[in-house]
Order: sequence, then C-alpha cells, then structure tokens
Amino acid sequence: MEEERRIREMLLSKAVDYLPEACQLNDNMARNPEIGSQEYNSSSAIVELLRKYGIETEYPFAGFATAFKGIINPKKEKRMAVLAEYDALRGMGHACGHCASGSASVMAALAFHSVEDQLPFGVDIIGTPDEEIIGVKCLMADQGIFDGYDFAIMVHMGGASMIDVNFIALDGLQFIWHGASAHAASAPEQGRNALNAARLFMDATDMMRQHIIQEARIHGVIRDGGIASNIVPDRAEVEFLTRAPKRAQLNDITQWVKECAQAAAMATRTQVEVHREGEPYHELYISPSGRSALEESYRILGLPLEQGTVGMTGSSDIGNVDYHCPAFHPIMGIGREVQCHTPEFAEEMTKPNTHAAIKNSADLILTMAAKLYGNPDLMEQVKAEHRAYRQGT
Repeated sequence: MEEERRIREMLLSKAVDYLPEACQLNDNMARNPEIGSQEYNSSSAIVELLRKYGIETEYPFAGFATAFKGIINPKKEKRMAVLAEYDALRGMGHACGHCASGSASVMAALAFHSVEDQLPFGVDIIGTPDEEIIGVKCLMADQGIFDGYDFAIMVHMGGASMIDVNFIALDGLQFIWHGASAHAASAPEQGRNALNAARLFMDATDMMRQHIIQEARIHGVIRDGGIASNIVPDRAEVEFLTRAPKRAQLNDITQWVKECAQAAAMATRTQVEVHREGEPYHELYISPSGRSALEESYRILGLPLEQGTVGMTGSSDIGNVDYHCPAFHPIMGIGREVQCHTPEFAEEMTKPNTHAAIKNSADLILTMAAKLYGNPDLMEQVKAEHRAYRQGT
C-alpha cells in the first residue's frame, strides 16, 4: 500500500501541470474533427506535444499513417500501454468524445514521463486511429502489438461514469445483389430484381430473431435499391451488423446471416457478393479483481460512479486488445447526462465540464497504474483471471 500511495501521489502532483495543454489539444481537435484514418492534423499535434517534452515517439507507426507510439522508460521490462483515440464520427464531429479521451491519455503519458526515473515500470502511449470505421486496434492486435503488456488502459467519455461497459462482439457485413434490369411494365419477365433479394434478406433476418439468443443484435440498412420505379433494379446493397456477447456465439449468427443472403439470391435468381465491413470486433472482459481496482480508484479520486451499464451497450475494437492483454476501458462522466453519438455530446467537448473530465480521466489512468504496480499480488490476480477467461473463449 505504501508503494501504491507513493506512486499515486507523485503522479497526481505532476499531472495537473499538463492540464492546460491537454485542454488546448482537446479543443483544437474538437473544432477541427477528422474522421478515421484521416486524423493527420490530430495525430501530428499529439506527437508534437509528446516530443516537446522529450518522449521518444515513432510516427507513423505499425504501417498506419496516423498511428504513433511514444516510449517512456524504455529499459523497464514491466510495461503498460496507454491507448489514445482521436478520430471523429462521420457527419457529427467529436460526438463520441475521442478528442477528450485522447487528450486525457496524452496528459497521463506526460505525467508518467516527468517522473519516469522514479517508476518501477515503463509506459507506451499508442495512438490508435479509426475506431469508428475500420477498428485499427484490431489490425494492431493481429500484428501482436499488444502482446506482452501487463495491461492496456484508456478512459472513454460518457454522460455518466461507469465501469461495466457492455462491449459485445461485432461483425460488419456488406451484401451486394446483382440481377438484370428490364422495363417494369413492358418486359418484367426479363428482369431479375435485386431489390427483391435485399427485401427478402431483411425479412429472413427478421425471422431469425426469435431463434437466436436474446442478447444478440442484428440490424442493417438498404444502401441502394434501384434508380427508378419503372426499371427492375439490377443492383441492391445492404449494410448489416451482427452482435453477440461473445465471439464464439457471434460466429454462428454471422454465418446464418450470410446463408440468408445466399438464400435470397437463390429465390430471386440473382447473385450476391459478401464483403466484410471493417474488422471483426471482439468482446471486452472485465475481471472481478480488475473491476474492484477500478471501483477503488474512482473512490480514491472522489469521483461518483454509476452501477450497471446504464444503456452503454455497443462494440469497440478495445475488445480485440483484450484478447492479448487485460484491457481497461472505463467511462468518465462529462458532467451532463447526454448520450454519445449525438450533436449535443459534440457540443460539450470544449466546455469546462469536459475539461474537468479530461483531468479526471488522466488521474484515473495514473491511479490505476499506481494501484496495480504498487500491489504486485493484485496485478498477478488480474492477469490470472484474464488468462483463465480467455482460455475458455
């Protein structure tokens, strides 16, 4: 406990020095949003700030133009990863708050670096672009980038603070049916209606719902259904998502959805292409001891904490990180009960309440690091529980 307190107090006393620059970084990203894989200015600004304080930073990183890796205490074998997001939503700016969460990660990294000689561990801050569209953490995980870390951590923004975010596995799919166009009045028998195939597919997946687990989610939209009402549509396109609590459960559901697409093509004498949209997202696991450590960290900092998920069900590429090392992804309330992915949430990003959430998030990352590295038995328990769970998935 004494080591935990020493590390925590040392880190928290330094972190506040970097709050003004973290808030300035956040505000700049919030006012100049960049969507996934196009975060050139955002990533460059973060790297410039890290390098300003002497953090050795590789940029670009891992084959991604807007990714980076900053290394703190490179000679330490015990290492944690702080993850930073900074991509915006299509058409909604920073309605998911990545400008703030990424800035909090940077603030924490600067605090770690300022006292690195007094830390018994090392830290890598990894810039992970494009969570919203592709899921670059998935691709990084496939490269083994998260192998070997004691744990990875980031803090996401939300309407309320909570630990139990229900991040479930996800597959993104694109279906394109090809038929034959014809005049709908004079020669309909010569056509093969691709829109009918898409409609039949949507009906078939609706019928699936009563035969899959309650916790699963299947949903989609028709992107293309033809060009004119008097022409038999020769092309139709559907974007579809499948979700389930665990990857093993989802694989069968996704296969069933694909079979529905093939059946719809057969019934309408069309052909269907099946493509993956983005990377498959895995579920996030929070171990009992990891949850307790987070709860205690919120309490130490005097931060209110909601119990349960309070509607926070979704999917994120953080789950793919968790397949390689324990991953923490708690939510920090921004001081207003507004939902992510709304214009109202984006409007909050430059306000004082979000600036306070940036400080609280950085402090939470630092406090968790102190708790785990200051209590080696707890660290081993977190890792053992994580290992046991993953061996069973």
